[in-house]
Amino acid sequence: MNTFGAIIVAMLLSLAAARAEDAHAAPEPHQLVRRLQSLQDEIARGNLDAHNAQPALLKRLGEKFHEADPAVWNEARNGRAVVTFLLSGGAPQVVRDLRARVKLNIDEAILDGALAYVEGRSDEAKARLADVNVRTLPPTFGAQIALVQSALVAQSDPKQTIERLDEARLLLPGTLVEEAALRREIFVTGQVDDFDKFESLAIQYFRRYRHSIYSGNFRQRFALAVARFSFAQQTHRFARLVAILEHLDRASQRTLYLLIARTALVHGKIDMADLSAERAETLAEAGSTEQERARLYRASVRALRKSNEEAVSDLKKIDKGRLPQRDAELLAAALTVGGNVRRALPSVSAPPDTAADDQTAVRPRIDFGTSLATLDQAEQLLKESDAQLKETNR
Repeated sequence: MNTFGAIIVAMLLSLAAARAEDAHAAPEPHQLVRRLQSLQDEIARGNLDAHNAQPALLKRLGEKFHEADPAVWNEARNGRAVVTFLLSGGAPQVVRDLRARVKLNIDEAILDGALAYVEGRSDEAKARLADVNVRTLPPTFGAQIALVQSALVAQSDPKQTIERLDEARLLLPGTLVEEAALRREIFVTGQVDDFDKFESLAIQYFRRYRHSIYSGNFRQRFALAVARFSFAQQTHRFARLVAILEHLDRASQRTLYLLIARTALVHGKIDMADLSAERAETLAEAGSTEQERARLYRASVRALRKSNEEAVSDLKKIDKGRLPQRDAELLAAALTVGGNVRRALPSVSAPPDTAADDQTAVRPRIDFGTSLATLDQAEQLLKESDAQLKETNR
C-alpha cells in the first residue's frame, strides 16, 4: 500500500475507533469534515485511492453526525461543517434529518441555499446565496460558497462568474476547491474571449493540477474550448498555446494536440486543425498509431483546400487498420468529401463563439469532473454539404 493509501485507511480507522469512544471524547463535526477535505485535496493531487474512498467516508460522516451529542451543534464551526459536508457530496437527507432534531448554529439562508442548490432548485438557491459576502466568512467556508455562487450565475453573467471563481481560488489555494475553480474559470474566460487570462489560468492548472483525478476530463474540454472559441481562428496565438502545453510531458502534449486537431477538424476550424496535427506529428513516435492519426488530420485539412488531389492521395495511403474506429470513419468521410471538393474553400472567419459551455455550471460535489458529451462523430462530415464545411457560426 502506498503512503496516500495508508493515510486514507488511517482516516477511516480513526472514524471507526471514534464510534467506541465516549461522546465527549469523540471528534467534533468540524474535525471530521476537515478529514474529508484533506481526503479531497489528495484527489486534486491525483490520488485515486482517495477518490475511491470518498463515498465511504461521506457515509461514515453522516452516521457520526447522527450520533453526535446535540450540544455540539451550538458551535458555529460545527454548523458550517454541515454545509461543507453537503456541498462536498454528503446526502441532503442527512442534513434534513439533523435539522429536524437539533438547532444548528448556522445562517438559515446559507443552509437553505445550500440545500436548494444540491437539490437542483437553482432559483431558490440564488435568492438565498447571491448576497452572501464570502469575505465575511472563514476562508475555507467562504471559498465553497463562492464556488456555488459562480455556478448559479454561470449561464447568465460570465463576468460575475469569473469574479466568484477568483474569490474561491484566492480563499482556498492548493485544494480541490481551487482545482475545480481553475477548471471552470478557464472555460468561462475562453467564452468571453479573454485569451490572456485563459492562458494564465491554463498554465496554473497544468503546472499545479496536471495529476488531478479530473485532469483527463479537463483536457478533453480544453481541446474542445481551443477548437470552438474565437481565438482558435487567430493562428498567430498558436505559439502561446504551445507554451501552455509545454508544461505537460511529451505524451500528454501529443494526446492534447491530437484531441485539438480532431475537434477543430470536425468543427470546420481547419487552420487550427492543421497546426495542431503538425505539432502532434512532431511529437509522435515513427510508425505509431499517433503518427498515423496526425497524418490523417493533416491530409484531411488539405483535402478541404486547393491542394485537394495530392491530399486525397495521401489519405489513401493511410493504414485504416491502425486507426481507432472513429478515426477510420473520419478517413472514409474525408475521402468522400475530398473527392467532391473541386475548388478552394474560402478562409474560415468565425465570429466569437458565445455558446455557453454547460459544464461551467457543474455542481461542486463529488463529481467535480463530470464529463462532456462526446465530440461530433466523423460521419457528420458525410451528411454536411460543402457550405457547412465552410461553417462560420460554430
